[in-house]
Amino acid sequence: LHKAHGWDAISMNYLGDWGTQYGLLALGFERFGTEEELVADPIKHLFDVYVKVSAAAKEEAEHIEAMDADAAAAASPTIQDQARAYFKSMEDGDESALALWQRFRTLSIEKYKQIYARLGVHFDVYSGESQVGEGMSRAIQMLTDTGLLIEHEGAKLVDLTEHKLGKALVQKSDGTTLYLTRDIGAAIERYEKYNFDKIIYVVSSQQDHHLKQLFKTVELLGLPYADRFEHVNYGLVNGMSTRRGTVVLLEDVLHESKEKMHDVMRANEAKYRGVADPDHIADVLGMSAIVIQDMTARRIKNYTFDWGRILNFEGDTGPYLQYAHARLCSLERKAHVKVNPDADVSLLTEEVTCDIINQISLYPDILAASIKSLEPCTVVQYILKLSHSISSAWETIKVCGEADDVAEARLLMYWSARTVIGNALTLLGLEPVEAM
Repeated sequence: LHKAHGWDAISMNYLGDWGTQYGLLALGFERFGTEEELVADPIKHLFDVYVKVSAAAKEEAEHIEAMDADAAAAASPTIQDQARAYFKSMEDGDESALALWQRFRTLSIEKYKQIYARLGVHFDVYSGESQVGEGMSRAIQMLTDTGLLIEHEGAKLVDLTEHKLGKALVQKSDGTTLYLTRDIGAAIERYEKYNFDKIIYVVSSQQDHHLKQLFKTVELLGLPYADRFEHVNYGLVNGMSTRRGTVVLLEDVLHESKEKMHDVMRANEAKYRGVADPDHIADVLGMSAIVIQDMTARRIKNYTFDWGRILNFEGDTGPYLQYAHARLCSLERKAHVKVNPDADVSLLTEEVTCDIINQISLYPDILAASIKSLEPCTVVQYILKLSHSISSAWETIKVCGEADDVAEARLLMYWSARTVIGNALTLLGLEPVEAM
């Protein structure tokens, strides 16, 4: 969206690749992991390992809680204790601990790239909490120098209660950092590297409080770019499930959506035989179904994932938009006239054609509104409305069988609508389908 408005935009995937959870994951891999499963599907395997070790840690904690005080005190270091110690060794530069972490990180990023490539998503930079360098120590020093940092039982924190944001912990009593510390350091380093005019954090609404703490801390530090930070948040998706269970990975959703679209396409054998690459088209339609479902409403709203609704070729769905685009492409191929930019558009006098032309002309205004609100639903709702208008005109505003001058004028209108729908789909990260 920003590139469409002429911004020099850099997309960064900032991974949560550092912290005590990696100590827990390392312990889990020692107990439950295998090299074969790690290489075959790193994200799935590491997720399974993390679930297992987390369950073991919870069970252990409940067992210790049931002990008397002396027995609990005499208990061996818990899984959580070991996880904290492991992460401390990572921060202290332990080579073997860092080597395992680096292996997890590298394999995961390669898998991410494959999934994102399928979605047509490209990141210019893969960064992460682990990549924050001296910015962290500088952040701590700046907080100390400005008098913002206070100590409590050996830990260091920033008191933001005056701003109704509570107390923000930036360093634990054992000296390890937290992700707020790393976020402050990362903000400093990003400005020095990119000299940004605006920086947008696209993060779930569950992190609203954390980002308010971050932005307020940056402001209190007196950094001259503190007013350039913006949080684009989003809600939760409810009711997601696949054949593999209720915990859903993105790759599983994409695969199942593709297969479901294939089933829908196969139901019409005649049309299916005419599709040049049905496997690819099913994949694009499946992704369109998911993306449009996600972007139809305001991003902060939670919604319920519904396979039956999103895969429908009618109504406000991704497949419907792709069908509308493909239908217009088919019209251009079959028309007895070619698209003529000099066609006599004064012949388009019908109320429905005037309405369509008016809607087409609004596209630049829609983009301008979208960059102010940063709401994808503005674009989605616009092309849904345009597609519905095209559909209502289909039977009465015909091209085939009409006189050449009338046919050229109508074809130019349909071509313009198709171009706008295609550009909007591309803007939303989807590949417009020309035949299906």
